[in-house]
Amino acid sequence: MAWRSFTGGSLVTPEVLDETAIRRNEARQRRRRILVPIAVVLLVLIAILTIALVSYRANRADALVLSGDVIQSLQQRIATEVGAYLAPVSKLALMTRDLLGDTRIEGIRREIAEPLALQILSNNPQITILSIGTTNGDFFMVRRETGTDTPGYMTKRIEREFDPPRMTLIHRDGGLQEIDREQLPWDEYDPRTRPWYQGADELRGLFWTDVYVFFTDRTPGVTVSVPFLDQGGDLLGVLGLDVTLDSLSRFLGTLQIGKTGKAIIVDQAGRLIAHPESGQTLRDTGDALELMQVEGLHDPVVSRAFDRFRVEGYGRRTFTVDGRRYISTANSLRHLLQRDWSVLIIVPEDDFVGFVRENLQNGLAMLLSVIALASVLAGLLVRQGLRADRNASLVLSRQADLERQGEAFATLATQAALFESGDQTALALLTEKTCDAAGVRRTSVWEFGDRQRQLMCIDSYDHDLGGHTEGTRLQQSEHPELFETLLGTAGFSTTDAARDPRSEALHRVYLDPLGCEALLSTPIQSHERVVGALWLESGQDRVEWDDHVRAFAQAVANLLALRYPALDPETAGQDTAGTAAEGAPVADLAREANQERTQADRGKPADSDSSLGARRAAAFVERLAARAGERGTASAQVIDGLSVMALRFTDETALAMDTAENRSAVDLLIGELEHLATENGLTYLKFMSDQVIAAAGIDTGPAQGADQVAGFALAVQRLCHRLFETRHSQLTFRIGLDHGPVIGSVIGSDQRSYNLWGEAIRMAGTMADTSLPGSIQATESAYRLLRNQYLFQVRGTHYLDGVGEFKTYMMSGRL
Repeated sequence: MAWRSFTGGSLVTPEVLDETAIRRNEARQRRRRILVPIAVVLLVLIAILTIALVSYRANRADALVLSGDVIQSLQQRIATEVGAYLAPVSKLALMTRDLLGDTRIEGIRREIAEPLALQILSNNPQITILSIGTTNGDFFMVRRETGTDTPGYMTKRIEREFDPPRMTLIHRDGGLQEIDREQLPWDEYDPRTRPWYQGADELRGLFWTDVYVFFTDRTPGVTVSVPFLDQGGDLLGVLGLDVTLDSLSRFLGTLQIGKTGKAIIVDQAGRLIAHPESGQTLRDTGDALELMQVEGLHDPVVSRAFDRFRVEGYGRRTFTVDGRRYISTANSLRHLLQRDWSVLIIVPEDDFVGFVRENLQNGLAMLLSVIALASVLAGLLVRQGLRADRNASLVLSRQADLERQGEAFATLATQAALFESGDQTALALLTEKTCDAAGVRRTSVWEFGDRQRQLMCIDSYDHDLGGHTEGTRLQQSEHPELFETLLGTAGFSTTDAARDPRSEALHRVYLDPLGCEALLSTPIQSHERVVGALWLESGQDRVEWDDHVRAFAQAVANLLALRYPALDPETAGQDTAGTAAEGAPVADLAREANQERTQADRGKPADSDSSLGARRAAAFVERLAARAGERGTASAQVIDGLSVMALRFTDETALAMDTAENRSAVDLLIGELEHLATENGLTYLKFMSDQVIAAAGIDTGPAQGADQVAGFALAVQRLCHRLFETRHSQLTFRIGLDHGPVIGSVIGSDQRSYNLWGEAIRMAGTMADTSLPGSIQATESAYRLLRNQYLFQVRGTHYLDGVGEFKTYMMSGRL
């Protein structure tokens, strides 16, 4: 193999700058495609939310204002109802007193008072009892009876003129007809001891009692009473009307205050006068019924409203209980009853403004649905835009590829020497132009030889390294599936050569060491026979081989087919690659011609060393002499040039595993290495820790020693490949080659042995440490001795103190 030229592929060219600018523009366009619709959707969403929030606050404020009007209207309605319920009783009491005022009240004339009382009770359902008490203790009462199966009326009369006083009970049905009369012993009832009598006597006017529980009906109520006075202002008697308050509770229960609001009537002491649930107004103490206190309801909302009322007085206020806001109002009924009764209305704020929130939620739900639809449409727009940009980019890329391919064809068309089978310069130009136009890592041209049992690379161009190599040989025995595929006329392609059975072995020994994973092989046909192949090799970023790249490769392969005009269709049964003078394969003749050109270019024998070896030896001797001057004369042997191989293992545990022969891997490996060393004529082999050192050339000369070490290295590589492949483990070994100065000496006392150390030993180890897994890396000194017998690929450079930079190479086979 020969390394011919560097084209500066690693430099930054204007085309690279233009491509970078195009990619930046594409990235900016892609961001605009994505971000602009998203920004528009976000702005619309923010605007909608802002409008909804402002609208919600305005509607909520308006709803609260309206709620104040509603509550005020309810207060007026309750006051009107209470007034309509109780105010007629006051007037009726005064009117009844006036009607009975001309009679001799001391005797309580039944024929006047009783019919009037019956009419009053039958026409006024809120009045349950009409009572008259005199100053001498006589008592007259008409009561509505509601606890019996047949409602009616009962008249009770107590006459104190008899001794003992006489009590008469008269029962009437609903039609006021007497159905029963009975005389009973006096129950010792005295009207003069009752609050309604005493209050009217004291006030000498209309008097309302406090709320108390009626004994007979067991319901809360009040009594309104007026006095009978003579012309001198002396008290003659008192008229009383009992009014039940359960009707007020029933009325409050009919009010619709929002959704869950309620109204109650309380007195100054916090007792319930009326409640929407009439049963809540009384509590049983065991001995008697009493009016319920507000605290006895165990309602934190009502208790909070009443506490605020007691502290702040009448008016409207808001408060919060358990995170929920409430509105409460307090209004006085004193102007109607001359009692400190108050109406409390409590209603959750949500009952008035809840519809605003619900409307907001419904509106937002609909608006968000619109936003979601808009987002979907924006997403489709973004997708369509990106697809359009991608298609446009593909079109532009395709156009750029076509332009590069057209330029390549235009350049190649001017190279008449391209169609001459022996012209290597034109072939190098073809691989360069093909590599650039196809946008791949490497382009190589291969020829069949040795009756289709061998495939040889006649030129390979590496775009990243900017150089050409040639001479790589592949044997059919090592790649049977690959050869079978290549000899077909269809060609083949893969983007994962390591997993493709046709190229698995090729990937291991050729593609992977060079950093390639994808391969497109196009057959070169002359007179309907396959004479070679054009390979496009790419890295891991290759997803697929586009049709235009395949078409371009086929066109280039057709151009290469013109390099074989001498083939005769009648020789179709002979060697596929054709024959030349004396039947030698075309590939072999090309290799010999290339060797001749390489020898001429160098101007010296192929096995001679350049100034690099001399400089390394001089630098090593200089260092050795300096050390000898410091510490005395060196007694060891200094060898100017010796070929050394270092085998390094990167996984020590792999050497400890058992093999199929029930031997450890290291035991089997050492035995095989000793056998291979004997076959290749090596006299020095050392196993140290995780590495093996081999050397040759002490007695045979540099060229033969280098060939022995190189052959041994390839045999070791095959051995390790076979060993690790059968164990299905990774390639945990690396091999390094060098030719340089070393020091040799016999060491030991009882069992003396010859040992080598020095620069070549160390450099071979460095080459092994920096090599690719499962590969062989050589220094430039070793390459110069082996380049005409072995296949190399340039790898990089290495710096050596006192010598400077020199190239390193990957060795992949024998020519």
